[in-house]
Amino acid sequence: MKFGLATVAAVAIFAAFPAFAGEIASSVDARDLPKGKTTPLGLYLTPEDAHAALTEEPDVVFIDVRDPLEINFVGNAEGTDANVPLAFATHDFDPKRGGYAMARNPNFIAGVDAVMAREGRDKDDPVFVMCRSGGRSAAAAAALAKSGYSNVWSIVEGFEGDTNKKNGRRDVNGWQNAGLPWSYKLDAGMAWQPAGER
Repeated sequence: MKFGLATVAAVAIFAAFPAFAGEIASSVDARDLPKGKTTPLGLYLTPEDAHAALTEEPDVVFIDVRDPLEINFVGNAEGTDANVPLAFATHDFDPKRGGYAMARNPNFIAGVDAVMAREGRDKDDPVFVMCRSGGRSAAAAAALAKSGYSNVWSIVEGFEGDTNKKNGRRDVNGWQNAGLPWSYKLDAGMAWQPAGER
């Protein structure tokens, strides 16, 4: 069988940039998600789904959108490409929340754009986003979709997981509780740094 030069080039290009979307398997039933964890794109993964996909295709971009200090003290999933915070904790106590107020990161989209460029990916390539328990990752996915990203997957249980209603601890689900690989150590390439210092 003979192949023309154009056919060989097309096959080489296809092999260099595989189509990920059809290969990412999700066990999440979107109908079971609370509204605060839903996204306009409707792409959801459990931590186990995300880990399986990243094991199969480690080139998928994986971004943690938590505050950098949260990652520093709580830990991070192994294989995370970058921390691009959706919001930062402030020193302003919010009695209604029973915690410190968060301030939106005005450079969130630019930060994700920079990571995607660094990884040689564009807005149609898959990107996984994770936070503590799925709320911020859903908001991050919505912001990225509004900015033109079409393949953003929210990890619905996050790193720590949902709150156990019996004891108030985050021991129900999530990356950490699933026994997936994680660490307290931050890699310099993954760690968030203010714009211009990366």
